[in-house]
Amino acid sequence: MKTANSIAFSSPQFAVLSNSQLQDLHLAALEVLRRTGIRFYHQEALDMLKQTGAFISDGNLVKFPARLVEDAVASAPGRIVMCDRDGEPAMFLEETKVYFGTGSDCLNLLDPETGEHRKFTQADIINGYHLCDALPNIHFVMSIGLPADVDPALAYDVQMALMLKHTTKPIVFVTNDRASCQRAIDMAAAVAGGYEALAEQQHILLYSEPSSPLQQSETAVDKLLLMAEYRLPVVHSPGPLMGGTAPITMTSGLVMSLAEILSGLVVHQLQRRGAPFVFGAGLHHMDMSAAQICYGSPEFQLTKAAIAQLGRWYGIPTWGYAGCSDAKVMDEQAALEAMLSVLMAKFSGANLIHDVGYMESGLTASYEMIVLTDELVAMTDHIMKGIEVSDDTLMLDELHRVGPGGYFLDTKQTLKRFRDFWYPSLLDRKRRPEWLESGAATLGQRLSAQVEEIIKEHQPKPLDLDKKQKIQEILAQAAA
Repeated sequence: MKTANSIAFSSPQFAVLSNSQLQDLHLAALEVLRRTGIRFYHQEALDMLKQTGAFISDGNLVKFPARLVEDAVASAPGRIVMCDRDGEPAMFLEETKVYFGTGSDCLNLLDPETGEHRKFTQADIINGYHLCDALPNIHFVMSIGLPADVDPALAYDVQMALMLKHTTKPIVFVTNDRASCQRAIDMAAAVAGGYEALAEQQHILLYSEPSSPLQQSETAVDKLLLMAEYRLPVVHSPGPLMGGTAPITMTSGLVMSLAEILSGLVVHQLQRRGAPFVFGAGLHHMDMSAAQICYGSPEFQLTKAAIAQLGRWYGIPTWGYAGCSDAKVMDEQAALEAMLSVLMAKFSGANLIHDVGYMESGLTASYEMIVLTDELVAMTDHIMKGIEVSDDTLMLDELHRVGPGGYFLDTKQTLKRFRDFWYPSLLDRKRRPEWLESGAATLGQRLSAQVEEIIKEHQPKPLDLDKKQKIQEILAQAAA
């Protein structure tokens, strides 16, 4: 039997599509763009597209030659490095490196103290940002909730200001129009030390969407072009429902999503060649028995994996979903769906995984779900390490020294390596008598206690007073 002379290491991987299927989906999307087209409700984009050889009819129906799409894919960068608020590199969006963060704009919160299902307040989202700032496996922050105690016209401005003040982690933000997007960029530039510094640090990333099926709205394209102008990253991610706003099969839903992503990428790259773009889509199906979107379905896990694989095939950083559930409370269903989604996100290798903490198909947020997902990410990190096969790990000398009938509990190698295994912080492995003696807490109770402790104790690194003042000035201008 041969022994390893060098490390043989393989991380677990999941591929849902073959190379020929990837090519077939790409060619089908090109045919949709050539034959059916996309409606663009944006005059500047229409002018750019016409000048570069797209075919425009019926006022705003754009049909794309394959050349335009291929040029855009070729010019989009294959790597984005996002920094924290201090300008230090925090996330490397490349290959199959995976990072997790929250979702945006939930209407409701499951109150971590009372369990009440209620509207968000500013105080709630500040608590959420503190929680994410403290958790080591929540790598970026989205807005989480829409505060009901804020003028709706200013909600996105307030979210951005509070994220910049209450976490140092990279930010993925949402806005409702070009003006609010500009204010978000202005606030982030004030914190970074200017627009050039912000472009270098890539501290913020915009989430926007086409309007399925096969439409690009004026406001979405406004924001897409603005982010390209400032050389800041954006994900322009369709969110179609198979059987509703997309065809009923996963294959056709993927083709339509591809056409929408690629048409957005074309105008984005025409605005500024080489501007950073993230490839993503949330292709769900409609549960016809409940008339509801499905976050926990096996089909959603497959379409997410397919999108991640397609993005890598195009050589563009990717966007995904995990830590979310269709459950209404933090129960066994929520834990099951969170575990499945985190594991699939790791196996499929999308770079930015958002919606951690989503419940009720995205209508409600749970801080306990965020803490649970942090634990699950740590667990799956160890799964993704795989098994190292080398002279060092084969340990033939160790086996020979101990020999038949011996034991390994007190060997030097055991003492050296036992901490290499994963030890949970929230999942319980005690014997039953010890568990009873320590209070017999369920996982749900431990999650609630962890949320309460972090919100009470954790204080993010404060933002400089002069930077806070600049943010407040921009908020005041928005209010005026």
